[in-house]
Amino acid sequence: MVCLLFASLVLATRLPYAPGQFFTFDDVNLAYAAGHFDVRISQPQPPGYPLFVLEMRLLYLLHIRRPETILFTLALAGSIAVLCILLRFGRHAFGGLTGFFAAALLVFHPVFWHAGITSALRVQLALVSLLAASACWRAWNGETRWVLWSALALGLCAGIRPEIGPVLFPLWAVSALRAPVSWQYRARALAAMAAAVLVWLIPTMWASGGPIEYSKACLGYLGDQASETSVLFGAIPNQGQETFWRLLAWTCCGMLSWTFPAALAWRRKDGWGIGRDRLAFLALWALPAFVFSLFVHVQDPGHALAMAPPIALFGGYLFDRALNHLHAQVSRWQTPILIAAALAIGWQIEFRNYADVVVRVPLIALAAGLLLRFDALPNAGHLPGTAAMLFLLIPVALVNYDMFQFEGWYYKGASTAALPAAWEAALGDLNSGLALTSIGHIRNTLAVDDHSLRAAIRLAADRPGATTLIWEHGLVTWRKAAYYVRGVPVVVLEHQTLRAGSKPVIAIWNGPTLTHRAQGPAPLRTTVAAGSRIVWLLNPRTEFYKLVSQSFPLTAAGPVYFTDLPSSSSSQVLGEYEVAW
Repeated sequence: MVCLLFASLVLATRLPYAPGQFFTFDDVNLAYAAGHFDVRISQPQPPGYPLFVLEMRLLYLLHIRRPETILFTLALAGSIAVLCILLRFGRHAFGGLTGFFAAALLVFHPVFWHAGITSALRVQLALVSLLAASACWRAWNGETRWVLWSALALGLCAGIRPEIGPVLFPLWAVSALRAPVSWQYRARALAAMAAAVLVWLIPTMWASGGPIEYSKACLGYLGDQASETSVLFGAIPNQGQETFWRLLAWTCCGMLSWTFPAALAWRRKDGWGIGRDRLAFLALWALPAFVFSLFVHVQDPGHALAMAPPIALFGGYLFDRALNHLHAQVSRWQTPILIAAALAIGWQIEFRNYADVVVRVPLIALAAGLLLRFDALPNAGHLPGTAAMLFLLIPVALVNYDMFQFEGWYYKGASTAALPAAWEAALGDLNSGLALTSIGHIRNTLAVDDHSLRAAIRLAADRPGATTLIWEHGLVTWRKAAYYVRGVPVVVLEHQTLRAGSKPVIAIWNGPTLTHRAQGPAPLRTTVAAGSRIVWLLNPRTEFYKLVSQSFPLTAAGPVYFTDLPSSSSSQVLGEYEVAW
């Protein structure tokens, strides 16, 4: 019944926001990969997600034929599976209602909620993290056969999200060392893990041109993507700081609603009483993922979901401990304190905006929790269990809901002094991190993409066979344009890598097929037919847009622009590129 409750919550909070189209560049890659797998052409992007693609193909065999529906179905199923496994694992590992509270914390977590609408693949990062760690827990507690089973689980889970292998390997290694087994048994378990990895890795490499080509594609992709966020891979210091604060927002935003139970659960003698053993397990589970995200790659909120289950379990434990303390004793001032807290929270909701609710409700809850510790008497059962749970969970629902629903996350300071300016920059990065987890981000992205794609399809239909799309940092990704604007070539003006100073590249795509690619010194030339129509997918805030507007007559069609070329031949140089006809 509890699983049905959380499944209903997932459906009620995700279905109304169903995108109806691919949300990201990666979604298109996965859709193409379901038909032809090759990471060299980003089907999907390296390192590849072979077992996830297998899930997509299985749903196709079950007659779910639309790729967008397949991905959203996997997002819903993955979200429900995470919550159900968390229920069981929390009860088994921490006892009491820890699993229930952990699932309640996660279902409304802004990052988990956002990913449950926009990215089935990232939801499964939380799922495989939880599956592998729950298997390791059995070995951690001395169940000898689970040294082997946890090794197999980790090896197979890496076939869904390959980064989970190195991230959770330290947890498995310590679990195996704690278990009372021989070194020969540990070696066999390690060999079984390697065999489980090879089950999916060999077909992945085979489909991607062999081990050498596969490794080159993975290393190139890692260095390219990590160069945007990690100072170790060449990101500038400002980008590194932005990565840190955004990662902090994505990792810790759910903790804002813990203040009330955290205050109630604390005891002077033993703190929160979680114990070193369980705390060490959670730390080994979460910290390697945090280090990987910070120093290797994290670009979207969903990339931080490997840390969401252990953090939710720690929170669930605090909530369960707080509930036990509420049952065991009562403050003489309990009724006026809770009434005052409820009125203060109600006033915040009625007369303040979402941001005030997110900031002030945790402070009100913290004050209430601290006040309830004073003048307390033993009086078990004074506050009914259901009422106590509601007092604990209502701030969770309010804070997380408002954090997700608020569409105005933005901050830009004006200070020039070193320390105030650094603090204001941090606030700006925290706000931008929260903005990327909000419903506003989903709505804005879908609105811009939908208008861009509809306009491009309409403009191409007016000139069938005589239209070319040219993309340069367009508001809609070129991969989505190539997928939805069928039969129209997309000329992508980009660079060899994302790092500054790399060579310009022109790639021409028709759907999933790369028909031409050229790179070299500027200006790099592309040719379209004279008298044809160019549909420009541009960002008006870029320098390239200014160059195009100075060289071509641009007609706006919603968020895109078009130019009908003359029948006579000519060319125009646009910075590093030349467009000829």
